[in-house]
Amino acid sequence: MKNLKIKLLISLIAFALILVSVIFCVDRQILTEDIKKQEVMNRTLIENHILTDMQTVDNAHFYFDKTLSDKMEEVLRKLITYYKENPHIAKWDLQKIKSENEMDVYILDQSNTVIYTTFEKDKGLNFSQCCYRFSTLLDERRASGKYYTDGIDISTTTGGYRKFGYLATPDKKYVFEVGIDLLDDPVFQTFNFGKTAHYLTDKYVDLLEVQAINAVGVFFDDSKSRKITVNDQSKMFQEHFELAKKTMKPTEYQKEFENGYIEKYRFLPYEAEVVRGEATKRIIYVKYGNFTEIRALTKNTKQFRVLLCIALVTSFIMLLVINKLLSKTIHLATYDPLTNVYNRATYSRKMDKLLRQRKKNQPGLLLLDLDNFKQVNDRFGHVEGDKILIETAKTLKQEVGKNGFVVRFGGDEFAIVLYDTKDESMEKLANSILEKIRLLKYADKVSGDRWSVLSVSMGSAICIHLDESERSLFERADKALYQSKNAGKDQFTSYKEAAADEGSQSHLK
Repeated sequence: MKNLKIKLLISLIAFALILVSVIFCVDRQILTEDIKKQEVMNRTLIENHILTDMQTVDNAHFYFDKTLSDKMEEVLRKLITYYKENPHIAKWDLQKIKSENEMDVYILDQSNTVIYTTFEKDKGLNFSQCCYRFSTLLDERRASGKYYTDGIDISTTTGGYRKFGYLATPDKKYVFEVGIDLLDDPVFQTFNFGKTAHYLTDKYVDLLEVQAINAVGVFFDDSKSRKITVNDQSKMFQEHFELAKKTMKPTEYQKEFENGYIEKYRFLPYEAEVVRGEATKRIIYVKYGNFTEIRALTKNTKQFRVLLCIALVTSFIMLLVINKLLSKTIHLATYDPLTNVYNRATYSRKMDKLLRQRKKNQPGLLLLDLDNFKQVNDRFGHVEGDKILIETAKTLKQEVGKNGFVVRFGGDEFAIVLYDTKDESMEKLANSILEKIRLLKYADKVSGDRWSVLSVSMGSAICIHLDESERSLFERADKALYQSKNAGKDQFTSYKEAAADEGSQSHLK
């Protein structure tokens, strides 16, 4: 009964675990797929927003900064006129020129090095060394002699948002350049890509960073104390930046950290609708995290634990319900309903297991019959007969204790199975039972003589051979029992003694 309950509990728990685990796995798979789909949708929305906004900013500056470009051209042509009159540029008061025009002034020599400027951080900057493509563009502009202005650009040294105009001297010895800080420009304040970047990173939890990078690898970021370039980043970052710039197709890579955290780095090529120097092409760098996925999966794991606890509690409750519903049935299938000792079916199951698992132990079987029991039923009635059977079973259980178990085969037939015994122990047990029954018989004379006609015949056999079956053991004990009956009843016989008396079976031990 106890083993059945344990097996039933294990089965219920196993079923609950399997069911909850399957539900969890399926639910997690669906959840993960939904999160991935949502991530793709969000990223598509974010990146379209970024590229569209970048285009809007460029177009706004193209259409609205003509006044600024015209002013830059005017300043540069004045400088050319001034150069013709005063070619010794080393003597120029550039700070005065800056104050008059509210623009920084740059003078580049034929090697495209900034030899004089009001923007001290750029002094000595050699474009032919740091920015080959831009240096080539400067050479082309120097040769043409025309005025040029770029779109939104950045300072090569600081990374700040700036706008520049260029005009070469007639003798091609110098290129004059003027620049302004776009943060002070009303148009830029209205159409500012940085605002879009901040808005998007605030709106989307998984969007960690948005940066624009110019063609030479300098970040559009004036919030830092120094310029940030692609060369400051990891090798993987540099490779994907160059690949995106070369193919003009999006590229990406990702890094995995502890606890399932992943960062994805995307590089989106961008090209302005109107060609405006090096500012025409840029790379938009976008960094994503997976916080939404981690939070959802963490919540899903907590739900699984709660569901698992509920399933386990439910299993215990179901066990109690099933146990209550089936306990009577299980008891009837295991025990004799009258005497509450094991029935024959349980005997067979337990004996098979005992014989199958034996090692050095010697199981023993003791068969008992109540002699003349039919006379009790005839004289005193079946109710009194049942009481005698109950009393007999109680006596046998007390005598056996934990050394074995008692079985009722039916009627007045009982058996005792000992887990490990010897001839001496078996005989001692049998004699003790005989003595107890005789005492009951003597004591009962005062109350009605129910036991007066009764006695007990017993026969036993001990399993000596490892390969002996339950049937063989039973047959030997049964022969010993009938030897007791044939010898006058009210006695015990072991199979060894029975074999010796019968002579024909002297070959059996």
